[in-house]
Amino acid sequence: MKRRVSLLAVLAFFYQILFAQQQVALNPIKDNTLYQTADGSLSDGLGDYLFVGRVGSNGGGTIRRALLKFDIPAAIPSAATITSVTLTMNMSKSNTGSQSIFLQKLTTDWGEGTSNANANEGSGAPSSTNDATWVHRFFPSTNWTKAGGDFASTVTASTQVNAVGSYSWGSTSQMVADVQGWLVNPSSNFGWILIGNESTNTTTKRFDSRQNSTGANRPKLTVTYTVATAVSQIVAVATETALEQNFPNPFNPTTVVRYSLGRESRVRLSIVDQLGREVQTLIDRTQNAGSYSAVFNATRLPSGVYFYILNDGQQTIVKQMALLK
Repeated sequence: MKRRVSLLAVLAFFYQILFAQQQVALNPIKDNTLYQTADGSLSDGLGDYLFVGRVGSNGGGTIRRALLKFDIPAAIPSAATITSVTLTMNMSKSNTGSQSIFLQKLTTDWGEGTSNANANEGSGAPSSTNDATWVHRFFPSTNWTKAGGDFASTVTASTQVNAVGSYSWGSTSQMVADVQGWLVNPSSNFGWILIGNESTNTTTKRFDSRQNSTGANRPKLTVTYTVATAVSQIVAVATETALEQNFPNPFNPTTVVRYSLGRESRVRLSIVDQLGREVQTLIDRTQNAGSYSAVFNATRLPSGVYFYILNDGQQTIVKQMALLK
């Protein structure tokens, strides 16, 4: 059983004083629907709606998938730690029956062109330049690796939808990991794909898009985060004992922690999670003055933010690290 360390009081102080919680709500910067066709001739970049699932036999029983991307770095400080993520969407039309809608992370970039199916959006419109289609990431010449979109096999979140109304995905640990990863490495941010029941006809659900005329019905990503800027200011007070930022950071699954001592000290270097539970002790012994390093192997731990704590008997230094699997 993981024990709650005596340094939990130190972490609680950081959370209360230095980690003031903040929240931001974002609308997508682009969205689109993929309409299953052999040639990628249909899209709906500027339409009012997004579609997920499989249409009825009258529509050929073809599949619909929705794409969403949010600009995380534009709204959240780069040093932030993401603690909660929720996606909210309004379903404005539904075929009969409850269905699961899955959220999965896209692994390549895609476009939103000027196509607009207007009132007949369930059938799509002719694809325009830079549209995402079933075949193309950017119509007409850049294709997905696999038709239907390039996305991770891991499900980020799922929710059950039925009648018309508002639905939410999250917060899940994978949603937090996705958004934290996009914040740390913006070039990896390609957003999510929404996938419904594709095994049965007449399972489509219609959601309002970012272009919908009713602003309150547009997709919204609510992100809660903390910023740890004050921790580095406290570390700077140390005149003898110093703790460096782990490298690499983020990491998977190992990272190196370096520190130095100005005198012989009884040293304890430990790792705790966001609840203050110790997950690993790296060093717990007397060491002479000098520079040292320790390897943290997080193979058996889930993605998330962790804290590494150095205590030399006179002072305690805390820094954070991000494990992204």
